Amino acid sequence: MKATKIHYSIPDPCGKSWNDMTPESTGRFCGSCEKSVIDFTAMSDFSIVNYLEEHKNEKVCGRFTKPQLERVYSLNQPVFAPAFDLRTVVLGLALTTFSAIHGFAQTETPEPLKIDTTTLIQPLVIGTIAYRNLDHTSEKKAQGKIRNHIADFKTINVVLKTEDGTILETIHPDAKGKFEFNLDWKLKPAFIEISGVGYERQELHFSTMRQLSNIEVILPEEIEMIRGEVIQGDIKQVDEPEEDRILQKVEMGNVSIRKTEK
Repeated sequence: MKATKIHYSIPDPCGKSWNDMTPESTGRFCGSCEKSVIDFTAMSDFSIVNYLEEHKNEKVCGRFTKPQLERVYSLNQPVFAPAFDLRTVVLGLALTTFSAIHGFAQTETPEPLKIDTTTLIQPLVIGTIAYRNLDHTSEKKAQGKIRNHIADFKTINVVLKTEDGTILETIHPDAKGKFEFNLDWKLKPAFIEISGVGYERQELHFSTMRQLSNIEVILPEEIEMIRGEVIQGDIKQVDEPEEDRILQKVEMGNVSIRKTEK
């Protein structure tokens, strides 16, 4: 069986900060290039191939992990069609045939089906939708601890900001990862931003937190990412071993399905 193999590359990686880009449903928007950068890091191999094949006539900017760009992808399965499972088809045909035979064998006239045509109309509730927005103005401090094992917490920045991103104060955690801010609500503090080299940036918004004391934070490590325009490599036809073959011929009416075992 011939399988089509392909690989993707980013010859000219982008140096712009992912954290500085505007979040979108499929990734982030780069203000410098004025283009959407597709986040492929959480996609399956099939989803990656599917997206890039659908947009192969366009210039696609993407975000990949290094291992994703090192692997070879398979194009032998149709991109736009769902996977075909012979067992499922055979089982469905068998059950359909059995049901038809069983139905013809019935000699008793079934009772007429009674259909309830009563329509229930539910009462409408009209009003203003309430959004939960927790008030912390009675709290004088925001304090917490970073749970990661970090040799030098001076490499971690903990920043108190207003809703529009204005910086009110920047500190570093102590040797145990603890941090604390005195809150002046006249300055309208809204969230804490935590960042550091090798870690994904985290934002802790006060309006979604139950309390501002004993905050525990685990910073996810930043995976090595490569961003830039995606280039499709050469397509190659390679021999691939045939697997999972069933010696079976199923014939039902006009349907004939054959699979042979190696």
